[in-house]
Amino acid sequence: MAGLNVSLSFFLGTIALCQAARRASKALLPAGAYNGFAREAAGAAQLGACCLELRVLVELGPWAGGFGPDLLLTLLFLLFLAHGATFDGASANPAVSLQELLLAEASVPSTLLKLVAQALGVQAACTLTQLYWAWELSDLHMLQNLMAAHCSSALRTTVLHGALVEGACAFFFHLTLLRLQHSLPIYRVPAVALLVTILAYTGMVLAVLLYHGHLPRLFQRNLLYSQKNKYRTPRGKPAPGPGDTQMSAEGCRVQESGQRGVGRQLLGSSGHGPCERPVRGRGPGPRLRTPELREHQNRPHSSPETICQ
Repeated sequence: MAGLNVSLSFFLGTIALCQAARRASKALLPAGAYNGFAREAAGAAQLGACCLELRVLVELGPWAGGFGPDLLLTLLFLLFLAHGATFDGASANPAVSLQELLLAEASVPSTLLKLVAQALGVQAACTLTQLYWAWELSDLHMLQNLMAAHCSSALRTTVLHGALVEGACAFFFHLTLLRLQHSLPIYRVPAVALLVTILAYTGMVLAVLLYHGHLPRLFQRNLLYSQKNKYRTPRGKPAPGPGDTQMSAEGCRVQESGQRGVGRQLLGSSGHGPCERPVRGRGPGPRLRTPELREHQNRPHSSPETICQ
């Protein structure tokens, strides 16, 4: 729980700091500069810093801190409630700013100014978050610093599936904003926070379903893809049974005894083994002294291959 307390302190400190910056800029700057630049920069910095810290909890919290999805979704809902209550009308979203431009609700210069302010706010959020992580107040931040050296994509699925999920969530989000843009903040803020939480949960479920084809916790059957084994099992001869082993052993004994008998007969008659052949033309060999052996030598013999078989 120490890591969670550190993250909650970061959330509260970031919101308080951005709220103080909004109040100071609203008191010191003209209305046009505040509405078009200051509040957008403060809102983008607040949203970006909280999202970076929440991403650490989402990626490292389940296995390093034991955080479940219920806790993470509750934090997401509460953060967007706080954002909606403190943004003071800022969108802090480039897509929403471009949407206002398409609806002719904002001019081109004001839209460009908002986009610049949002970019600066996000850059300030990244700097602030990295400085906070450098203190390593929790094990999660220490792990994040170790993993930051090896940059990896936050997209946990293919590009096509990720674009499909992000596009579907963005469509429903902007459709809801268009429907609630003229509603009272007391109704609009909880509705948007609830919508973001639901989209985050359903988007995660949809991403898992598109990538794996099934939800392992609910069912094991693959609904989208046909899985085939890439490796073929080699087909070999069936293993011999105990009866076959005994018969082959007896056959080998009979064959060996037959070869030994033939070898003894030839050895007694010719003086060399059944598979041996007297070498000729390499020097004087042993002379045959008895007439029986000389007669046996002149008589045609069977080939060594036939005898060995």
